[in-house]
Amino acid sequence: MTTRSAVSRRLRDLRDALTTIPDSSTWRRCALVYVAFLACAFPAGMLSGLIRPGLATLTPAGMIGSGTLLFVQPALVEEIVFRGLLLPRDHRSLPRGRLAAMAFVALVLYVASHPINARLFRPQVLGLFESPAYLGITTLLGLACTATYLISRSLWPSVAIHWLTVVLWIWLLGGRQLLG
Repeated sequence: MTTRSAVSRRLRDLRDALTTIPDSSTWRRCALVYVAFLACAFPAGMLSGLIRPGLATLTPAGMIGSGTLLFVQPALVEEIVFRGLLLPRDHRSLPRGRLAAMAFVALVLYVASHPINARLFRPQVLGLFESPAYLGITTLLGLACTATYLISRSLWPSVAIHWLTVVLWIWLLGGRQLLG
């Protein structure tokens, strides 16, 4: 396969993943993945201090603005890059070993992008983004988003999970204070 055809295939997969809306049965299976993620991430966050329940002081306009920004970045942008572009939409077309290797590489790049982005754009949060607890929960989120992408063949469940997790953390679970 030529590089051009591989890029063309990835772009077609991305288009299809963005235009596919899962049915209700698929959304339920993705919700179960999210519940499993929460069952692991919430206790880890509480024990590590990354989760500190309390309301962020935001006006309604601030909530709409931050919710919209968080939907675009990190949720939509990161899911397009780390799931839509790096993983095949039809995972059944690949041998399991190759799919596992691709998913592992995409997950490593996703997790590594957080401290890299902090170093480049928000050095004040580098300590947080390099902490083992944060990277561990980020890994769990990446696994959940990867699983829901492979289950649904759509980016929307992983975008929803990513967005909901970040919004809840920032608005209700102390993330805003940790981010400064």
